[in-house]
Amino acid sequence: MKQLHIACLGDSLTYGYGVRQEESWLFLAGRKFAPGIVLHNHGLNGDTTTGMLQRLHSEVLPMHPDAVLLMGGANDIAYDGSAAPARANISAMARSVAEWGVFPLIGIPLPYIPVPREEWGSPAELNRAAAEYDVYAGWLRDFCAASGFQTVDFRACFEESVKRDGAAPDSYFFDGLHFNARGHQVLAACLVESVDDLRARGFFPPPAK
Repeated sequence: MKQLHIACLGDSLTYGYGVRQEESWLFLAGRKFAPGIVLHNHGLNGDTTTGMLQRLHSEVLPMHPDAVLLMGGANDIAYDGSAAPARANISAMARSVAEWGVFPLIGIPLPYIPVPREEWGSPAELNRAAAEYDVYAGWLRDFCAASGFQTVDFRACFEESVKRDGAAPDSYFFDGLHFNARGHQVLAACLVESVDDLRARGFFPPPAK
Protein backbone atom coordinates (compact mmCIF):
# COMPACT_ATOMS: atom_id res chain seq x y z
CA MET A 1 0.00 0.00 0.00
CA LYS A 2 1.31 3.40 -0.95
CA GLN A 3 1.29 5.67 2.09
CA LEU A 4 -0.29 9.13 1.99
CA HIS A 5 2.02 11.63 3.67
CA ILE A 6 0.71 14.88 5.17
CA ALA A 7 3.33 17.36 6.38
CA CYS A 8 2.03 19.73 9.07
CA LEU A 9 4.00 22.98 9.11
CA GLY A 10 3.51 25.48 11.92
CA ASP A 11 4.59 26.88 15.26
CA SER A 12 4.12 25.69 18.85
CA LEU A 13 0.41 25.10 18.22
CA THR A 14 1.38 22.44 15.70
CA TYR A 15 4.35 21.16 17.68
CA GLY A 16 2.17 20.43 20.70
CA TYR A 17 3.77 22.74 23.24
CA GLY A 18 2.69 22.14 26.83
CA VAL A 19 1.32 18.60 26.55
CA ARG A 20 2.84 15.14 26.34
CA GLN A 21 3.47 13.83 22.84
CA GLU A 22 0.73 11.22 23.16
CA GLU A 23 -1.75 14.02 24.02
CA SER A 24 -0.91 16.19 21.01
CA TRP A 25 -3.44 16.57 18.23
CA LEU A 26 -1.13 15.24 15.51
CA PHE A 27 -0.35 12.11 17.52
CA LEU A 28 -4.04 11.57 18.28
CA ALA A 29 -5.09 12.17 14.67
CA GLY A 30 -2.41 9.78 13.44
CA ARG A 31 -3.93 7.09 15.65
CA LYS A 32 -7.44 7.81 14.31
CA PHE A 33 -6.61 7.86 10.60
CA ALA A 34 -7.04 4.82 8.43
CA PRO A 35 -3.88 2.79 7.83
CA GLY A 36 -1.69 4.32 5.16
CA ILE A 37 -2.11 7.98 6.18
CA VAL A 38 1.03 9.33 7.85
CA LEU A 39 1.36 12.72 9.56
CA HIS A 40 4.69 14.53 9.85
CA ASN A 41 5.04 17.17 12.56
CA HIS A 42 6.99 20.21 11.36
CA GLY A 43 5.89 22.46 14.21
CA LEU A 44 8.58 24.67 15.74
CA ASN A 45 8.08 26.52 19.00
CA GLY A 46 8.21 30.30 18.55
CA ASP A 47 8.33 30.18 14.75
CA THR A 48 6.81 32.93 12.61
CA THR A 49 5.37 32.49 9.15
CA THR A 50 8.64 33.91 7.78
CA GLY A 51 10.46 31.00 9.36
CA MET A 52 7.78 28.63 8.12
CA LEU A 53 8.24 29.90 4.57
CA GLN A 54 11.97 29.20 4.77
CA ARG A 55 11.43 25.74 6.25
CA LEU A 56 8.79 24.91 3.65
CA HIS A 57 11.44 25.08 0.94
CA SER A 58 14.41 23.74 2.89
CA GLU A 59 12.73 21.05 5.00
CA VAL A 60 9.20 20.16 3.89
CA LEU A 61 8.84 20.21 0.11
CA PRO A 62 12.11 18.30 -0.48
CA MET A 63 10.43 15.39 1.36
CA HIS A 64 7.81 15.28 -1.44
CA PRO A 65 4.74 14.95 0.79
CA ASP A 66 1.33 14.41 -0.74
CA ALA A 67 -0.17 17.34 1.19
CA VAL A 68 0.99 20.19 3.41
CA LEU A 69 -1.14 21.62 6.21
CA LEU A 70 -0.14 25.22 6.95
CA MET A 71 -1.09 26.91 10.22
CA GLY A 72 0.73 29.90 11.69
CA GLY A 73 0.51 33.60 12.43
CA ALA A 74 0.16 33.80 16.20
CA ASN A 75 3.82 34.73 16.70
CA ASP A 76 3.76 37.26 13.87
CA ILE A 77 0.97 39.07 15.70
CA ALA A 78 2.70 38.70 19.08
CA TYR A 79 6.01 40.06 17.80
CA ASP A 80 4.85 42.71 15.31
CA GLY A 81 1.33 43.50 16.49
CA SER A 82 0.10 42.87 12.95
CA ALA A 83 -1.00 39.92 10.86
CA ALA A 84 0.26 41.53 7.63
CA PRO A 85 3.43 39.39 7.43
CA ALA A 86 1.40 36.25 8.11
CA ARG A 87 -1.09 37.09 5.35
CA ALA A 88 1.72 37.56 2.82
CA ASN A 89 3.63 34.45 3.88
CA ILE A 90 0.64 32.10 4.09
CA SER A 91 -0.39 33.23 0.62
CA ALA A 92 3.12 32.61 -0.72
CA MET A 93 3.37 29.21 0.98
CA ALA A 94 0.00 27.97 -0.26
CA ARG A 95 0.86 28.92 -3.82
CA SER A 96 4.32 27.35 -3.59
CA VAL A 97 2.85 24.10 -2.31
CA ALA A 98 0.37 24.01 -5.20
CA GLU A 99 3.10 24.82 -7.73
CA TRP A 100 5.05 21.79 -6.48
CA GLY A 101 2.05 19.63 -7.30
CA VAL A 102 1.35 19.07 -3.60
CA PHE A 103 -2.10 19.45 -2.04
CA PRO A 104 -2.25 22.59 0.19
CA LEU A 105 -4.45 22.76 3.28
CA ILE A 106 -4.86 25.88 5.40
CA GLY A 107 -5.53 25.52 9.10
CA ILE A 108 -7.91 28.10 10.58
CA PRO A 109 -6.59 28.56 14.15
CA LEU A 110 -8.59 28.62 17.35
CA PRO A 111 -9.19 32.03 18.95
CA TYR A 112 -6.74 33.55 21.39
CA ILE A 113 -8.27 34.13 24.81
CA PRO A 114 -6.37 36.95 26.57
CA VAL A 115 -5.07 35.56 29.84
CA PRO A 116 -3.07 38.11 31.89
CA ARG A 117 0.62 37.24 31.63
CA GLU A 118 3.16 39.94 32.31
CA GLU A 119 5.68 38.57 29.84
CA TRP A 120 3.07 38.73 27.07
CA GLY A 121 2.22 42.40 27.56
CA SER A 122 -0.41 44.57 29.16
CA PRO A 123 -4.11 43.64 29.16
CA ALA A 124 -4.71 46.23 26.44
CA GLU A 125 -1.97 44.70 24.27
CA LEU A 126 -3.34 41.21 24.79
CA ASN A 127 -6.84 42.34 23.83
CA ARG A 128 -5.50 43.98 20.67
CA ALA A 129 -3.62 40.79 19.77
CA ALA A 130 -6.74 38.70 20.30
CA ALA A 131 -8.79 41.01 18.08
CA GLU A 132 -6.10 40.95 15.37
CA TYR A 133 -6.04 37.15 15.54
CA ASP A 134 -9.81 37.05 14.99
CA VAL A 135 -9.51 39.32 11.95
CA TYR A 136 -6.67 37.17 10.63
CA ALA A 137 -8.78 34.01 10.93
CA GLY A 138 -11.51 35.69 8.91
CA TRP A 139 -8.98 36.71 6.29
CA LEU A 140 -7.73 33.12 6.01
CA ARG A 141 -11.24 31.89 5.28
CA ASP A 142 -11.80 34.63 2.68
CA PHE A 143 -8.40 34.00 1.07
CA CYS A 144 -9.06 30.29 0.72
CA ALA A 145 -12.57 30.85 -0.63
CA ALA A 146 -11.23 33.27 -3.25
CA SER A 147 -8.20 31.15 -4.17
CA GLY A 148 -9.83 27.74 -4.14
CA PHE A 149 -7.65 26.36 -1.33
CA GLN A 150 -9.18 23.90 1.10
CA THR A 151 -9.26 24.57 4.84
CA VAL A 152 -9.18 22.62 8.07
CA ASP A 153 -11.36 24.93 10.12
CA PHE A 154 -10.18 24.21 13.64
CA ARG A 155 -11.89 27.37 14.86
CA ALA A 156 -15.31 26.23 13.65
CA CYS A 157 -14.75 22.82 15.26
CA PHE A 158 -13.80 24.53 18.51
CA GLU A 159 -16.90 26.72 18.45
CA GLU A 160 -19.10 23.69 17.80
CA SER A 161 -17.48 21.82 20.69
CA VAL A 162 -17.99 24.73 23.08
CA LYS A 163 -21.64 25.01 22.06
CA ARG A 164 -22.27 21.26 22.22
CA ASP A 165 -20.55 20.66 25.57
CA GLY A 166 -21.53 23.94 27.21
CA ALA A 167 -17.93 24.35 28.29
CA ALA A 168 -16.08 27.58 29.03
CA PRO A 169 -13.89 28.50 26.03
CA ASP A 170 -10.81 28.88 28.22
CA SER A 171 -11.18 25.28 29.42
CA TYR A 172 -9.53 24.13 26.16
CA PHE A 173 -6.32 26.08 26.83
CA PHE A 174 -3.75 26.22 29.59
CA ASP A 175 -2.68 29.81 28.90
CA GLY A 176 -5.25 31.24 26.48
CA LEU A 177 -3.18 30.40 23.40
CA HIS A 178 -1.73 26.90 23.76
CA PHE A 179 -4.16 24.01 23.97
CA ASN A 180 -4.45 21.62 26.88
CA ALA A 181 -5.23 17.92 26.38
CA ARG A 182 -8.91 18.72 25.89
CA GLY A 183 -8.14 21.24 23.16
CA HIS A 184 -5.85 18.81 21.38
CA GLN A 185 -8.65 16.25 21.27
CA VAL A 186 -10.87 18.77 19.45
CA LEU A 187 -8.14 19.55 16.91
CA ALA A 188 -7.41 15.87 16.27
CA ALA A 189 -11.06 15.04 15.62
CA CYS A 190 -11.36 18.09 13.37
CA LEU A 191 -8.38 17.11 11.24
CA VAL A 192 -9.61 13.55 10.78
CA GLU A 193 -13.13 14.69 9.91
CA SER A 194 -11.85 17.33 7.47
CA VAL A 195 -9.50 14.99 5.63
CA ASP A 196 -12.12 12.25 5.45
CA ASP A 197 -14.61 14.77 4.05
CA LEU A 198 -12.14 15.99 1.43
CA ARG A 199 -11.40 12.42 0.40
CA ALA A 200 -15.14 11.67 0.10
CA ARG A 201 -15.60 14.71 -2.12
CA GLY A 202 -12.64 13.79 -4.31
CA PHE A 203 -10.44 16.70 -3.29
CA PHE A 204 -8.04 14.64 -1.26
CA PRO A 205 -6.96 11.29 -2.72
CA PRO A 206 -7.14 8.16 -0.58
CA PRO A 207 -4.04 6.04 -0.09
CA ALA A 208 -3.40 3.94 -3.17
CA LYS A 209 -3.33 0.17 -2.68
